Amino acid sequence: MAEAGPTPSTGQLATGLREFKGVQVLARRPTPTRSSAPAAGERRGTDLDYAFVADEEMAFAARKAFDAAGGEKVKIVTVNGTDEALAALKDGRFAATVSNSAKDTGELAVTNAISLLRGEKAQKIATTPAHLITKGNADIAPLYCPSDGL
Repeated sequence: MAEAGPTPSTGQLATGLREFKGVQVLARRPTPTRSSAPAAGERRGTDLDYAFVADEEMAFAARKAFDAAGGEKVKIVTVNGTDEALAALKDGRFAATVSNSAKDTGELAVTNAISLLRGEKAQKIATTPAHLITKGNADIAPLYCPSDGL
């Protein structure tokens, strides 16, 4: 597995994956933008089973880079669950995404901020639900950022 997007959260992922037998984190490196992906394809390993990419924009770039280098079989796993990523799941460009609703995260942040402004206690570490989304459940995935008519 390769990991793109060296951030604190992807560092935690790399640490956690070391606990699983048969999983190796081979690299942590920035992924190109969609426009620069074909040139970067020559530098990517096409013999990987999976590549975890820390955001969908980079995941689309990685998909393009792997394809350009002959790595069509490399499965891409990413995060967010936007409409574009769900379409990529359905057509096979991505293997999975971890959906974390921007709406849920925003609501929790505002709720905690209001509590703090009122002098009330708020959670020091607040979490929102995350869901593993695959082709099999993409049709019922929670919306990343629903419009709610606003």
